[in-house]
Amino acid sequence: MAEILCEWLNEEVKLSRSVVPGSFSEEFSTGYLLGELLHKYGLQDDFNQFSQSRIASAKLNNFSRLEPTLHLLGVQFDKNVAQDIMTGQHGTATKLLYELYIALEKMKKAKLSGVAMEAMRPAATAKLKSIESALFQERLKTLIPRQTDLQLQQISEHFEIKSRAVEDKIARLHITEQQKVQKLQEEQRAQDIEKHRIGRRRQNEIMARIQAAVIQVPKPPPNRTIKSIETKMFLKKKREAEDTYKEMKMFEKSMARNASAVHSQVTDSDTQELQTQKLEATTLETTTQTASELLNVYSDDEYIKKIRKRLEEDKFAREQREKRRRKMLTGQLVTHEAQEEVYREEQLIYRLMRQSQQERRIAVELMHIRHEKEVLRQNRIFREKQYEERRLKEFQEALDREAALAKQEKMDNQEQIINEREHHEKIIRERAQARYKKHYSICWEVINQIIDLSTKVGEYRILTNNKIPLKLMGDWKEFFFNGEPIYEQASIQSLPDEPSPEQLVELNKMNLLDEKDYGEYKSMTGEWCPAEENSENKPPPNNNILGHVLRRLMDIFYPPKPTPSPPVFPPFPVKGCILGKAFSGKTTCVKFIEKVCNIQILSVDTLVQEAIQAFLKNEVKSEHNVISEEAESSGEQDQLSVRAQLGSASQKILKKGKSIPDEILIDILLEAIKQTPPEKGWILDGFPMTVKQAKLFDKAYTGFDPEAEDANPGKLSLVTDPRVPDKLPVTSPALDVAILLDISDTIVLERAADSNSKLKSSQTAQENNQNSDAEIPEKNLVSVRDKVLQRMTGFLNTWPELDKWFSIHQNILVKVNAETQESLVCETVKEIIMEEIAKSQDRRSVQETSTRKKSLSVKHEKRLPSIGVAPPPIEPGSEKWIYVDEPLPKEIPHFLVPYWEMVENSYINSIKTIFRCLRDEHHSVIYYLADIRKKFQNYLKCPDLKQELVSQWQSDFNSIADDLREDEETKAELHQRVTDLRDNLWDICDNRREEAEQERTDIMNDGWLLDQRGIAMNNFFSLMQVEVDRFQDTKRILHDYYRAMEGKIPTPDSQDFTRIPLLDIINVEQKENQRQSRRIPLVSSKLFAPGIDTTKSKSKGTALKSAKDEHFENVVATFKKDKKLITDTWQAAVTAISNMVTAEVQFKEMEEEVESLQLYLREDVTLSGKATGKGAKSASKRKGTSSAASEVSTIPLTPEQLKKQELANKIKQEYFSALTNEELATKSRLELIKEKALAFVEDLIMKAEEAYKDMEKWLGSRFLAEMSSVEKLIEVARHFIESSSKINYKITLEETDFFITSDVEVTPDPIPSPQVPQIETSGSGTLTISQLTTLHKQFLQVAPKAIRALKQFKSTSNSSSKREGGDRGKEKKDLELWRARRNRQFPKIWLTKYSWLKYDDEKGIMFCAPCRKHNVDLGEKIHNFCSGTDDFKLEFINTHQSSEAHAWATCMEAASTASPDAASAEQMLKSMNSITLGRVENIFRTCHAIAKSGRPFTDLDWMCKLDDMKGVDIGSVFRNDKSARKFIHFIAEVERRALKDKLEKCKFFSVISDGVTDSILKAAAVVYVRFAYKGKVHCQIVGVQPVHKRDASSIKNAIEEALQINLQLSLANQDWSRKLVGFGSDGTDAMVRENSGVVKLLREIQPCVQSVHCFAHRLQLAYKGALRNIHLYNILSNVLRNMYYFYHNSPLNKNNLKATYAAIKLRPAIPSRIGGSQWLPRLQTALQILLKGYPAIVLHLSKIERDSRASNQQKVKRLLHFLLKMEIVKFSHFLLDVINVLNILSRVTLDHNSSVADIFATVQSTLETLHMYQTRAGPKERLMETIQHFHGYQLVGNGNISAIRTKLLSNLVKRLHDCFCDASQDVLRATTIGSFKLWPEKMKEEFGEKEVSILTKHYAVILEAASVKLEEVETEWSMLKLELYNRFQNIQTLTWDSVNSNYLKKYPNILTLVDLILTLPAGSAETERGQSNETHHDAFSL
Repeated sequence: MAEILCEWLNEEVKLSRSVVPGSFSEEFSTGYLLGELLHKYGLQDDFNQFSQSRIASAKLNNFSRLEPTLHLLGVQFDKNVAQDIMTGQHGTATKLLYELYIALEKMKKAKLSGVAMEAMRPAATAKLKSIESALFQERLKTLIPRQTDLQLQQISEHFEIKSRAVEDKIARLHITEQQKVQKLQEEQRAQDIEKHRIGRRRQNEIMARIQAAVIQVPKPPPNRTIKSIETKMFLKKKREAEDTYKEMKMFEKSMARNASAVHSQVTDSDTQELQTQKLEATTLETTTQTASELLNVYSDDEYIKKIRKRLEEDKFAREQREKRRRKMLTGQLVTHEAQEEVYREEQLIYRLMRQSQQERRIAVELMHIRHEKEVLRQNRIFREKQYEERRLKEFQEALDREAALAKQEKMDNQEQIINEREHHEKIIRERAQARYKKHYSICWEVINQIIDLSTKVGEYRILTNNKIPLKLMGDWKEFFFNGEPIYEQASIQSLPDEPSPEQLVELNKMNLLDEKDYGEYKSMTGEWCPAEENSENKPPPNNNILGHVLRRLMDIFYPPKPTPSPPVFPPFPVKGCILGKAFSGKTTCVKFIEKVCNIQILSVDTLVQEAIQAFLKNEVKSEHNVISEEAESSGEQDQLSVRAQLGSASQKILKKGKSIPDEILIDILLEAIKQTPPEKGWILDGFPMTVKQAKLFDKAYTGFDPEAEDANPGKLSLVTDPRVPDKLPVTSPALDVAILLDISDTIVLERAADSNSKLKSSQTAQENNQNSDAEIPEKNLVSVRDKVLQRMTGFLNTWPELDKWFSIHQNILVKVNAETQESLVCETVKEIIMEEIAKSQDRRSVQETSTRKKSLSVKHEKRLPSIGVAPPPIEPGSEKWIYVDEPLPKEIPHFLVPYWEMVENSYINSIKTIFRCLRDEHHSVIYYLADIRKKFQNYLKCPDLKQELVSQWQSDFNSIADDLREDEETKAELHQRVTDLRDNLWDICDNRREEAEQERTDIMNDGWLLDQRGIAMNNFFSLMQVEVDRFQDTKRILHDYYRAMEGKIPTPDSQDFTRIPLLDIINVEQKENQRQSRRIPLVSSKLFAPGIDTTKSKSKGTALKSAKDEHFENVVATFKKDKKLITDTWQAAVTAISNMVTAEVQFKEMEEEVESLQLYLREDVTLSGKATGKGAKSASKRKGTSSAASEVSTIPLTPEQLKKQELANKIKQEYFSALTNEELATKSRLELIKEKALAFVEDLIMKAEEAYKDMEKWLGSRFLAEMSSVEKLIEVARHFIESSSKINYKITLEETDFFITSDVEVTPDPIPSPQVPQIETSGSGTLTISQLTTLHKQFLQVAPKAIRALKQFKSTSNSSSKREGGDRGKEKKDLELWRARRNRQFPKIWLTKYSWLKYDDEKGIMFCAPCRKHNVDLGEKIHNFCSGTDDFKLEFINTHQSSEAHAWATCMEAASTASPDAASAEQMLKSMNSITLGRVENIFRTCHAIAKSGRPFTDLDWMCKLDDMKGVDIGSVFRNDKSARKFIHFIAEVERRALKDKLEKCKFFSVISDGVTDSILKAAAVVYVRFAYKGKVHCQIVGVQPVHKRDASSIKNAIEEALQINLQLSLANQDWSRKLVGFGSDGTDAMVRENSGVVKLLREIQPCVQSVHCFAHRLQLAYKGALRNIHLYNILSNVLRNMYYFYHNSPLNKNNLKATYAAIKLRPAIPSRIGGSQWLPRLQTALQILLKGYPAIVLHLSKIERDSRASNQQKVKRLLHFLLKMEIVKFSHFLLDVINVLNILSRVTLDHNSSVADIFATVQSTLETLHMYQTRAGPKERLMETIQHFHGYQLVGNGNISAIRTKLLSNLVKRLHDCFCDASQDVLRATTIGSFKLWPEKMKEEFGEKEVSILTKHYAVILEAASVKLEEVETEWSMLKLELYNRFQNIQTLTWDSVNSNYLKKYPNILTLVDLILTLPAGSAETERGQSNETHHDAFSL
């Protein structure tokens, strides 16, 4: 019933929401759908007041409105039914719907409407029903709780949940405390029990001693009294325990009853009160009171009191229960102790009495034992005989079993090798694919950059007039080599706080160019390389003194961190490692080396085991052992050795299931190396395994980390200290040699399989003794194989990096071929190691020899006697110079180091900023010059008034009466008017030239060049200022440093910093504002500006000429002034530097004089002693300071003073040398800056001058062109004056062009009346029928050669036109002479030169004979050669000869006069000129394209118009659909002939046919033929033939007629029937019916015909069948369809969606249509659009949903409801994965080149992919596996689609299998050898032999008719297969056409069979494509 209702609601009624059987209760609970149902039947008029909300008021409103309508229908409906529906009671909604269904069907059958039913009801009943409806609404209100009540209930439930959680938490805490107390009690009890146990043990020992000393007494009878007492006590305790347990149970039950009673009392009272209040009254006061009582009942205080009371009761109950339990346990303990006491007494008595009984028992047992021994001996003898016989038998059986197992094992081993090899090759292919993808992505990026670079170069060639600056190209190359985009990604003028990624890229590019420019400037290379003429200006050398000073200050300010001392190891003879894959022979070689060479072998696994054993044995450390960091963690291991501590750490890690870290492995290795004797070398076995381990080992062994960065912050960038190395010394690697045992993966797998077989055999032998372990060997073998594959994969992953480390970084790698014999590999490794030992010994001997020589040389130098010749002085800063390193005050480094860092940063940043400005200026210059060029060209194209004058003159000229035109005075007047017109036009040209020259002058004088020169010079002046600032700062640092070493206080620099003035290029208004804040001196730029006066004088020409001359003169003067300014500025900077050095030297000398004077005065005071008085003082004053200096030398100095003086001299020398070096370096850089500034300014001026010269050139050429056009106009005008005729067509003089427009007539032209010959004329420029017939016959003969003939004729016509051009050049000179004489005689010699030219002596005119004959008049501009002309000029004849009219006339003449047998199309084409030939070729190509694409013939019209708009010359004829039909008909004829020729050459062909229905053809059959020739497959259409009936006979006759009509091919002919091998169709009954189908009729002609049902059609049926019953697919299809119509039918919605896409920056994608014949690609496209545009679609729909004014709000809500479901989104991803796979298969089936074998291969891969999707998710579905949201939107539902996935995939797999069940015939299955994709990767001898045999047997008759030797086919197959596998590695990439090209002559028979296989059709998809393009019959041929 539910399904019937669903079908009724969804299909018939079509509710707004689709319902399913299980959703009735939920969907109809609001009443909205019920109202919609009644509204669709016209019963619910107030449906617009219904609401979809689920709140109580909405439900009350809906059901109140439903009640009258339902009663009107007679449906049972009351308040209880409404309440059940609203609360979702199961079955109520279904029952109501069923009653509605019956009532509505009755109403529908009675054809009653709602109004009629209301009218039929009695008035009394209607009134009663209205009263009942009102009462129903009130009663329903009482039943439905209000929304506020529901909210209060939710709040109370929330508080109840919280209180319950608090109660649970308190209970848990209480239980935890009880458990703690109980645990303490149990511990105490355990201690007590242990004490009792110890006491009992001691008591038992005492009792044992007593028993040994006491005589045994017979055991007395048991004491009944004691036992009875014990029994009573036990029973009493048991009863007490049971009573206690019952009391506890009763207490718990009473507590539970109390709690439930309280809860039920509250609930019942509330319910009773509510019911009473509802029954008594429905007033507002009662409702308010009820709400308040509810609030009081569920208030927080009362609830908390109840909780507290319950907790207190629980606490009291637990205490009582605990007391009773303790009491019971105490009683049990007392009882137990009493029982133990009684038991001990009984045991004591029993032991005392047992001694004598045991002795008697022992004697008896001894006799029994003797007898049993004898019996056992006899049995053993008999059993040994049986065992011997059984062993012999089992031994023989074991031998037989071992033989069988060995044979089976060998087979399994080979199979395992093959499987593992295939797996490994698969891994190799995957790796190769990954490498290919990586390389492809790299190449893609490089190609994109190359394209960007090329386009950038092209753009700048346009801007710079094909001259790209080298600097710009260098910057682009820098971007290209660094992988940066060349084009600007974003603007960085105003950067935000968080730049975008594009802005970060631009900043990176800017920094890259800054670093490049700064590097070139610093090293004086590249752009800053000195010119060749200034080769002496080399890069300045490094200032070593300054570098030493700064390095010393840096070391003091940034003290270097102490480096740890490297570990010390003895010099071993050899240090190496042996690496390789698993089973490469490492262990074997290692054992051999250890045995032969006495070398220690270190295996990491063995060393780890030894370390763990050392820890387990508690190995104690020795005195020299050092505890490692890993072993220091525990305090208990202080006394263990280092190896034991490392073993402890390793064991802990291994117990956790983790691998040992590399650091611990390295420590274990180093500890083992320390224990190795120095005389023995060591070899590492299989270590290191990763590059990380290699680097860690090298670092730990040598103590040097090559990858460690220098952590010292004190780095110098401007100068270096030569005595401090930049890099640490390179140390030798830890290993001397690394040996790789190279082995292929195949050998590894074979060796692994051999080892597995050996392991199996050994374990099988063990099974004979241990049968219980039978299953262990198999598991071990599987694990061994897995480990081998895992180790191989790990080695392949890690080896590339290790190879690079050992071969490139350390250069110690030696590879050994390990695939040879074991002994040879071991010997090779031994030779390598011995050679390395010899090398190490040689190195040590060389080091010892060099050390000995150094010591001897040192001793010899010490013994050499001193020679009196003084050595040359040592230059400061040289290698032998000893720097002054006196102590410095602490304040000096802390001041000078930050100061120098600030100087360096300021210097580097300033230079980079200046270079950035120079680059910007360079770009601005390029763009400005390009802009002014473009603007000037546009200015030259401005319109003028010449056309108005010409039009006025033409109208005046034509207004003259015809009878006055012959008058000489009139002609004179007209000539004068023409002269006036010429003068006026010349004036306009002169004015335009003057205006253009003025515009050019304004551009030159706009001040741009002056500003640019000023900006450029300011940049270079700033660069000079930076160099001067650097020198001043360096001088300051040196000055303070050396004064501090002398112990003097640094003096402040009295001299201000030198400032180089800049050019003042600021506007006048800005100068006043910046004058106060100016710190840099400025020089006015007007002092150097050229004095050009641009004022206009009265004579414009003279002024412009003088301005132009002055400009060129000022250019030279300006450059000289710029050069002088730059030179002066440079000279000022150099002079300032020299002055600073001189001032420093003078200051130093003056300071020394002052010091010497002070010293002299102090000595003078000491020598004079006590001499006093004015006389002595005056005497000393009179001597003066001049004599003091001379007398200083006479004063003797102490040794300390001499030493101090020597130190001061050395400091002075070093200081001045540093200053001199810095001065030379600064001057060198300033000289380079000056050269670059001059070159930059010169280049700027040169570029500007080139632009100005180009403007002048354009101006002059335009003026000359305008004057030439005026001359032509005047010449034409005078011609018309002399000929006394009007100018019928409009004369146009536009800019530099002059022409006569033939489309615009000024005055009506009289109709000529020539004598037309009595022949059929062509209309609209089209040839006649007879001419077209002739042309058609010629095209049929040479149509394939037409294009070639056109091209040949073009070349000949071009050459002839060139020759004619030369003739015209000669004749032009003669015409100029004839024009003066005005000779009107016709030269007869022209008739011999031009065969088409005729002369009429009577009329005195010349005319064209073909044009007059065929009446070809296309409206020539001046002279009409069809009617004739009397203007005998050679240029008019040449113009007509090259015209289109003459060409068509010549063509028609050739077609009409030539016979079909004698003439040819080539002769006709040769009669055309190159222009007409090009037009014919263009139309020919257009018609061919129309036929090829299947377009209608009428498209030729708009395609020709499109060619006209593109500027393609196609002429004015052959532009209609009739011409297109003719052309295409001729082309199709040629194509059919070519198809027939191909079929005659090939040996087999197949026919493909399908039905087609058209409005014109009614029913027809489309026929294709498929054939293969030399491995290439062809599939071409034959034609379309009408079918009179839809039976098999009519279709077969239509096929035969199509072949006969179009190809003249008859299947009845035996020659053609023997070639027919296959028939492809769409699988209808008329085609493939076994008894009466088309296939049956064709097999009567040829029995071997193989029928193929179209695979594409089968697949389409399979897809639809698999998806038909999928519920989610149906829902998703409805969603996609509704979305399409929602946007397709509403342009507003579509535009809003596009705006939403733009707002979130996504590419717009409007939902597309699904369904139709191409439903699979359409569904794929729709799903892709849905998933890509999901955020925009959902956002747009959400906006519409929130808009209350939207009319389609309900539809949008339904769409959103489904789009936000997790199941729908996940199913969409899954379905897209499946459809992507199916679409690939569909494309293969639709490809006409696909064979049956190709389709089978694709089906196989499709099935494998679908099987894979059954176990794991696809690529799209994996995106939604774990997330709960999609594109930021939270999804609803659990998203479980596993059942639907399984069902859909199972259906697809099953239907795909069933789809090809009938195609899996022997013959079709045998055709799989025709696809190389299905060939095995490795050679298999049996492959294809069965298939070849089947095909040969089935097609024996056809193959024999094709001259195939059947007995040689199989032999050729084997040989061809073997040769292909040997020659080609990847057999699956081959094609049969390439195989035919190489092996056709060698193996012709098998390749002919392959052609037959390829000929078989895969389906009729090509015919379906032909049906879709069916526009005309002839087009099918293309």
